[in-house]
Formats: sequence, structure tokens, C-alpha cells
Amino acid sequence: MRPFNEEEQRSIQNAIYGYGHDEDIISQDGMDSVQRQSMQTLKPGMWLNDEVIHYFYLMLSKRDEELCKIDPTRQRSHFFKSFFITKILNEGSASCDGKYEYRNVKRWSKKVPGKDIFKLDKILFPINMGNMHWIAAVIFMKKKRIEIFDSMGSDGSRYLNALFSYIQDEHMDKKKTPLTDIDEWELVPTQRATPRQRNGHDCGVFTCMFADFLSKDTALVFNQNHINQCRERIALSILNGKAII
Repeated sequence: MRPFNEEEQRSIQNAIYGYGHDEDIISQDGMDSVQRQSMQTLKPGMWLNDEVIHYFYLMLSKRDEELCKIDPTRQRSHFFKSFFITKILNEGSASCDGKYEYRNVKRWSKKVPGKDIFKLDKILFPINMGNMHWIAAVIFMKKKRIEIFDSMGSDGSRYLNALFSYIQDEHMDKKKTPLTDIDEWELVPTQRATPRQRNGHDCGVFTCMFADFLSKDTALVFNQNHINQCRERIALSILNGKAII
């Protein structure tokens, strides 16, 4: 991760620590925005809220689009919000919490670049586990691999299985044929080398950084010692309107 220049550092400090009304809009893109009170969750020791995480994933999408314009051979990726997992597993429902239902997200693939998930390079998901912990999941479409990245080390099996079912149901619905290479797909729980948090509040930052590094095909070389710099990296990406390289 590159160091920030003086101007960038001033912008970061003002966005995170500056005075103003909680509802002030710090950054906006279409219908998505980040308020001052949400930016303040990027202070060290604070738990990131969903507004910051969702907006940062949007900034990753903006960067991905630009990188693909620079390199036409590069394939697009897509970045869903955590609502995808909430919907597909009926999380929070009194009658069917945890039940997989493809129909709940059947139309969501219309949002992806090219409107065809099978032409994407990766699909990245932030996941809010019980409103207590953030993790990331990634479908590596070309590698036929679905993997969980949890800074606390869980295997994420329910999410792996749900996303694999989604791939199969999406193929049947959109291509009108079963997925023919099911045996070639690999479901991978959190690996031993996945960076770990050493406290109870940085999971959202790790979830953002997993997507940041993986979406640009970079090894996960960060750790807990880098997290405050990562928080500033998220802030600057939000301020710039796209994730920084």
C-alpha cells in the first residue's frame, strides 16, 4: 500500500475527524452516499457500519471498470452488497431464517456488467454474520472456486453452499441448461494464511481489504499492523470516488 501525500492526508483527517453535522453527505454516487457519522466509524478502534462497507465495494467496482478500460483483455468483476446474502438465505425472517431461496435474488444478475455472471472474472460479497461480524466471500468464476475470507477464521460453509447453489440455479434459469462442470468447482473455507484480526472491532476493515486486494489480483499481504492505514485507504477511496490503486 502506497503512502499518502500531504494533501491526501489532510483530506483523510478532515473526513474522519472533521466537525460538522452527522447527516452531512461526505461522498455520493447515484443513490448511494456516505454521511459524516459513517465516515467517523473509520477512526481506529471503531466497528465499520454497512454504509461505509457498501460504498467502498462500490468504489472497488468503479476502479475495476477503469482498469478494464485500460486493459481490454481484463474481465470485469462485480461487487454485491451484503443484502444479497441476506436475501438468498432469508436472514432475519421469523418463519424461514437461513432457508436458501434462489427466487429472492433471481433478478439481481441484471445488475452485473454484461448481465451475465458467467462472463465475469470474480463476484465479491461482504457478509454480515448475525449483525455481529463481517466476512467476505468471493466466487472466482474462471477458476471455478468459491472461497470464504474471515479474519476470525470460520469456514463459512453455509455461505459456500448457498453461493454454489446460486451458481447452479443461475445457470439453469439464464442458460436453460444445468451447470455441466459441477465436479470441477471447489468450495474453500477460510485458509490458514488468511490475515487475522487481533481484536473485536476490525472485521469490517478486513472485509474491505480482502475485496480490495483480491479484486486487483494482489496477494493478501496486509495484517493487523496495517489496519489503521487500511482505514485511511478506505476513506481516501470514498473521497476520490473510486478505490485507489
